[in-house]
Amino acid sequence: MVNHDLARVVLMFLGLIMFLAAITINSMSGFGAESGVFQQSTEDVTLKYVTLFTPANWALHAYDWLYTTPALLPYGFHVSMIANISLNITWLFLFDKELLLPALITSALMTLTDYLLLFFSCHGLKIYGAWLNKYHNVDLWLFRVLTFSDLTEKQKLKTHHKSSLTFVILVLNQVQNGVAVYATWGSLSTVLNLTIYLQYQTGTFSCGCSLLPLLLLLMQLFAWFLLENFYLDEHVRYVVTIYPLVILWLTGTLNNSSSPESLFYIFTALTLAISCVMFVARVALVTWRHHKRPLYTGPSMSPVEIALTQRKIFL
Repeated sequence: MVNHDLARVVLMFLGLIMFLAAITINSMSGFGAESGVFQQSTEDVTLKYVTLFTPANWALHAYDWLYTTPALLPYGFHVSMIANISLNITWLFLFDKELLLPALITSALMTLTDYLLLFFSCHGLKIYGAWLNKYHNVDLWLFRVLTFSDLTEKQKLKTHHKSSLTFVILVLNQVQNGVAVYATWGSLSTVLNLTIYLQYQTGTFSCGCSLLPLLLLLMQLFAWFLLENFYLDEHVRYVVTIYPLVILWLTGTLNNSSSPESLFYIFTALTLAISCVMFVARVALVTWRHHKRPLYTGPSMSPVEIALTQRKIFL
C-alpha cells in the first residue's frame, strides 16, 4: 500500500509541476516577443493564418479558463494529463515558429490524450458510482457538475479508512463535464489546425479546405451523439457540455464571416442548427433516463472490494 500511495503522490506532484508550467507558458505566449521566450503571441499567429473556420476572438478566449480546473484521478488519468500538458507546451512553441504540419500532428496527439482523460474520468465514476450514490450522493453530483468539492469533511475520516478512500476523495475534486469541455476544445482546435495547414501549406481553395473540417466536425458530432446515447450511456450519462462549446465556436465562426450568402456560411449555419437540436435532444434524453432508468439500482461494493477487481491503471 505504501508503494501504491507513493507512486500516486509522485504522479500527482509531477502533474502539479506540469500544470503550473502550462499555466505559466500559456500566459507568456499571450505576450509574444515581450515574454522573451516566444517570437509572437498565439493570437498574432492565429490572425496571420485566418481561415473561414476561425471563430471570432471572443469565442477563442473561452479557452483561457480551461486551465483553472486541474484534475486528480486514477493513474491512467495522471499519465494522460502529463502527456497532454507536455504536448500543449510543445504545440505553443511549434505554432509560434509557424511550423504548421508539426503543430497539426501535435494538436491531433493532444486531442487523443484529451479523449483518454475523458475515458478515465468516466470510467472512474462508473466503477465507484454505485457506492457514491448510496453513501455520498451529494459528492457524486459535485463530481458530475461542479468544479471543486470541499474536502474538509473528507480529511476528518478515520486513519484506517483513508487508504481505501484515497481514490474516491480525489475523484470528488474534478468536473466530469469539465474534462468533456477540454476534449471538445481539443477536437475543435485540431480541426482549425487542419484548416490552416490545408489552406496555407497546400494552397487549397479557402472555402473548399474549410468545408472539409466542417464535414469532419459534423461526422464527429453524429458519431458522439450515437455513442453517448445508445452505447456509452452508463459511462457518460450526465456529460452534456460538449454541444454548448460547439455552438459557441460555430456562432463565433458565423460572427467572423463576411459572406452570409457563401456555401461555407450556409454549411456552418446548418451544422450550428444540428448542434442545437442535438443539445436539446441530449438534455431531454438525460432528463427522461434520470427519472425512468436510474443508473444505480443494485447493491454497491465498497471501495476496497472495487480496488481488488481493477487494474492499477484504473485506480
